[in-house]
Amino acid sequence: MLIRIGVTTRLVCIAATLLARLCAQNGAWTPPVVLSTGGQGWEAAAAIDADGNSVALWDERTTQDQLWSRSKPSAGSWGPVAEFNPALQTVSVYPAVRTSAAGFATAVWSDQSGVWTANRPSGSNWNPSQLLIPGASSPIFVMNSLGDAAVVWTVGGGPRATSGSVMVVQRPAGGAWTAQRIVTSGVHVIADQAGIGADGAVVVVWETYNATCTKYGCALSAYALHASRQNPGTSSWVDSGSLLGPDRTAHQARVALDSIGEAVVVAVNSAGNFAAATQGSAGGAWSTFKTVVANPQALTPFDLESDDAGQVSLVYEFISYPNSQALAVSGSVGANTWSSPVALSGSDTSVSQVHFALAPGGAAVAVWLQNSATPVIHAAIRTTATGAWGNPITVSGQGSYLAPEAAAANSSGDAIVIYSGYDAASVHTEYVTNYHP
Repeated sequence: MLIRIGVTTRLVCIAATLLARLCAQNGAWTPPVVLSTGGQGWEAAAAIDADGNSVALWDERTTQDQLWSRSKPSAGSWGPVAEFNPALQTVSVYPAVRTSAAGFATAVWSDQSGVWTANRPSGSNWNPSQLLIPGASSPIFVMNSLGDAAVVWTVGGGPRATSGSVMVVQRPAGGAWTAQRIVTSGVHVIADQAGIGADGAVVVVWETYNATCTKYGCALSAYALHASRQNPGTSSWVDSGSLLGPDRTAHQARVALDSIGEAVVVAVNSAGNFAAATQGSAGGAWSTFKTVVANPQALTPFDLESDDAGQVSLVYEFISYPNSQALAVSGSVGANTWSSPVALSGSDTSVSQVHFALAPGGAAVAVWLQNSATPVIHAAIRTTATGAWGNPITVSGQGSYLAPEAAAANSSGDAIVIYSGYDAASVHTEYVTNYHP
């Protein structure tokens, strides 16, 4: 329910420092909370369920890297640390966490042993971690609001490889992970991204390319973009064939699906434009590509997400040296129509490290670093899929070398942002702030 802030509260908000709640539209950001303690916090991830319950996890570097987590009930405070993988085998973990609308959370991360996962049932503790994919790395993890999930990764497929495959494991909500399955295979293949719809349909976008190698290096060319789809209740993957290319560089494709399985792919085409193609709910042929943004001058990766109704948001960083901005474009999966870009970052002119999250109901949050003379973390909220973005709000406290690391939102408009920075003792610390409408 939307609670409006009265005149007195507005005046308090205007006068408050970062030790007080930070006002934004009809809601407020909480003061930053120190999330990581006892070591060096890195590589955070965040999720929030339909009731506003938040979960965070990060790589805590003490005498040995450990994966730590903390949770916060919607109307409560952040709880104690839970350690659920105490002996990571590398310093590059990059965890991801997703939660169902009902609060069932799943975490995925990797170390030198492979890809790991752990579950936390709603209102409970984390279950023991499981080595899901031995020897794999760079997992692409997607999960819908029911808890259906997929992990995609590439095996081989590099410039000097003689073969490669894009692989997947999947899990129905409440079920177990499947055995490893092949999405596609070839000589030089690489997965770009994956998307999952509320009905369980999964689309993986991937590329083939040519490689000419000598002892001094490899020249890559002839990138061709493909999309493979698996509809719910089936086990086969249907390859689209080449959607774009062959082109001299990778297309950096992103994909999103709505609640009935309609899909949209946005990629960088040979002209350097963002271009989009769509597919119907049953799969089948993809539309021709339509230009979304001409000459976006974007730093990649960019973010693409769809809500359940098929309202899509594309968020990217626009570079016009020496300035930069965070921009957003809104679109429709069904019609493949797109708005003009809108500046999320307001008057900010030195934007980097943009993070974006879209809830199934259309509410969204974006966060970025404004790297001016005094670096700060700014965030903006959009309460509905077709509404306007609010003005940027400073959500960070004191610290140096600040960096946003994670963001999440739910359909009620609640949001969470995690950022990091060095504190006064030169300890790399994770901080968290929540938005409540």
